[in-house]
Amino acid sequence: MKEIKNVLIVTREYKSSRTPKVGGTGVFYKNLCTELVKRGISVHVFLISKYTFDLEEDGVNIHSIKDIFKANPLLELVRSFTGKVKTLEKIHFKTYLSEKRIISDTIHTWIKKNNLHFDVAETHDFDGLALSIPKGIPYVIRCHGSWSVLEKYFGYKKVHQGRIFCEQEAFKNSGNIITISRYNETINKNLFGIKNSKLIYNGIDEKFYKPEDKPEMIPHSVFYLGNVSYEKGAETLISSFIKLKKDHPEASLHFIGNANHYPEYITEHIEDTKTRNSVHFYGNKSAAEIVQLISKAEVVCFPSKGENFSLSLLEVMAMQKPVICSSIDSFKEIIEEPVNGLIAEEENFHEKISLIFKDKDLRNRLSLNARKLVELQFGIDKMVDETIRYYQEIM
Repeated sequence: MKEIKNVLIVTREYKSSRTPKVGGTGVFYKNLCTELVKRGISVHVFLISKYTFDLEEDGVNIHSIKDIFKANPLLELVRSFTGKVKTLEKIHFKTYLSEKRIISDTIHTWIKKNNLHFDVAETHDFDGLALSIPKGIPYVIRCHGSWSVLEKYFGYKKVHQGRIFCEQEAFKNSGNIITISRYNETINKNLFGIKNSKLIYNGIDEKFYKPEDKPEMIPHSVFYLGNVSYEKGAETLISSFIKLKKDHPEASLHFIGNANHYPEYITEHIEDTKTRNSVHFYGNKSAAEIVQLISKAEVVCFPSKGENFSLSLLEVMAMQKPVICSSIDSFKEIIEEPVNGLIAEEENFHEKISLIFKDKDLRNRLSLNARKLVELQFGIDKMVDETIRYYQEIM
């Protein structure tokens, strides 16, 4: 197989010092790029974000341009207006295709100006960004979670139809697809008719996310890691916590991630002062801070209503913490109850939490097996090795 020397990542999300607040896709590409560099591969990231900047960080070269619609008020006006009128749908779609052409031309100019050459490129599925990769570069789409999937399977509302159109066009034109779970593979085959996809599970750095030697655990503490939102199950967990407090008055609830409007939600929906004061919001935290906070948890809950795959879940499992997950297919692909975690329905999270509070042997068994699973199947080295082999196949 040919040697991979130069990789291009085209993305709307990348975690860096200039763009610290990103979702799971941004964290994923940060991890992937850093690991590729460690293997002697030159990596350039072409980022579409709120800002224009050039930056080298952890050996990765990042070139960021401002979002095309934000940078072009007239194009944004056309996009917004045509998106509201059904009879103007074709113009709306053409506006999104124009955006992709502008990005493609910008990438081409940037490559030529800097005398760059790429063996392979990768991008995510959402927004159909693959349409922007210049011709002549072999590329792969990794299915992190498209707007089409979020709308059809996860109940997301008000998704711009231009985005969905571009995603459909991107999949029509690509034969190289990476899926990140069996569930992710199934729904993308059903939605886009993709064939011959490659399953590569996301991986995390289990040497970084590891249990602390002498953690100062907060007794009867329930932690949540991720964006605090309805879709991620924040309201489910808050409702369960109110029930939990009746049997465990000393329990506390801790949210790590962007709090959004939920501090106000707590004030409005929890009448009891003691219960209300037992809910804590930490906001977005660095990876090191997350490790410190999660080490204090007695149990960590993932009540999400829909996921393609969860890096946060793997990180917590690697830290040897017991987890309780909602009963969705992507979680059940990882969690085997009662071996390495527990599965809860929306209405009985409090019951599963109570089980862990009451049964130390159960808590310890789940924790140890969770760590073992990550070490065996979801380490970052395994994911990067499989990715490089797939890059070599498509060159």
